Amino acid sequence: MDKLHVAALIDLPRSAQSGGHVKCWERLAAAAATENIPLDLTVYFSGDFLTETLGPQARIRQIPPVFSTSNLKFLPYTPDYTDLAPYHPRLARELSQYDVIHTTDGFFAFARTAEKVSKKFGIPLVTSFHTDTLSYAEIFTRQTIEHVFGEDTKLGSFMLDTLKLPERQRKKMERRLSAHVRACSHALVTRAEDHEFAEKILGKANVSHLRLGADREMFGPHRKDREGVNRDYNIPPNMITALFVGRLDVGKNIYTLISAAEKLIAEGVPLHIITAGIGPAEKDLKQRLGNNVSVLGFVSPTELARLYASVDFLALTSEVEIRSMAGVEAMASGCPVLVSEKSGIADLFQRTSAMRVVNAGIENWTDALREFASDPKQRDNMRAAAIDYGEKHLASWHDVLDEDLFSIWKRAKAGN
Repeated sequence: MDKLHVAALIDLPRSAQSGGHVKCWERLAAAAATENIPLDLTVYFSGDFLTETLGPQARIRQIPPVFSTSNLKFLPYTPDYTDLAPYHPRLARELSQYDVIHTTDGFFAFARTAEKVSKKFGIPLVTSFHTDTLSYAEIFTRQTIEHVFGEDTKLGSFMLDTLKLPERQRKKMERRLSAHVRACSHALVTRAEDHEFAEKILGKANVSHLRLGADREMFGPHRKDREGVNRDYNIPPNMITALFVGRLDVGKNIYTLISAAEKLIAEGVPLHIITAGIGPAEKDLKQRLGNNVSVLGFVSPTELARLYASVDFLALTSEVEIRSMAGVEAMASGCPVLVSEKSGIADLFQRTSAMRVVNAGIENWTDALREFASDPKQRDNMRAAAIDYGEKHLASWHDVLDEDLFSIWKRAKAGN
């Protein structure tokens, strides 16, 4: 059987600090390099020219952006850089050689170029949802207006409350996503609301579920080293440790965790926060939580695996998620998870008892953290549930590639 040549497009730079969207496709590319299926996969990222060969049938390719958001110096903060150009000529030339093109957003240069190439050459287009770009567009539009014009100024208030520019930006992005999905033959999604969104456009038969994989060699209870973590980060042995993984910014709702932890520390609760990630909230974490926080910045996968297996729980305060690599890796490691109800993450994991759902707001998180810190039996039960769930229900990256993606790519190529 001839190999199926697939290009997967991730319009983000690739680095050690990259988030789950990038890491997901790095791991899928690594799986493709050793998977015994008739597939030739090239995963494209934005960045300096690079071709990294992972095996005879898998590689990572980087190509420079045409116009990166890094050029927009007036923006106060952006979670990551993307290419805003409407068309990427070099990418277009390369995409014409593939059997199937797979996009992972519907908004930026890679995806918009893929639409044009697909239409011109009749190459089937498949897409998957990885980031809640609509919500982030609203959040960071609001943040930019508040930073540049001021929230309490007449102009800032006019833009936010009268013109409702953040909400308008969200609706604009939604229209763009709808147009992109219409150009595709199939969509792979995770959240129930994304299933509904895509099914209205493509029909139920052309929308399927996409899982996250778990690297069981890297992440597992065998990585536990609580004494070593306490020693390395100067954490007293009697502390309850909570891990936060991800960008330290408003998009990940880090300030809810800071405020809740601050209240509990003032009450005398022996709580210590460990953060693994970078972002503008680093200074506030240190100032407000003092000796009760370890702000680690970038953490290697090996060290992250040790943290997951060693801490008392993972705090997923983010209310804007499509999937959660941190949640998957935590449960694979036997780590209990406190998760935002609003994010919908618990539903993706059948509301397993390894997860405790917390309603929105600082007070709710304060109450949940206080109760969890004072209840060792609950922590033990959730840890056992996490280990059980990880062993029975989490897929490998090879499973995701073979069962979720390759079958759809074959179907797209066949025109079904």
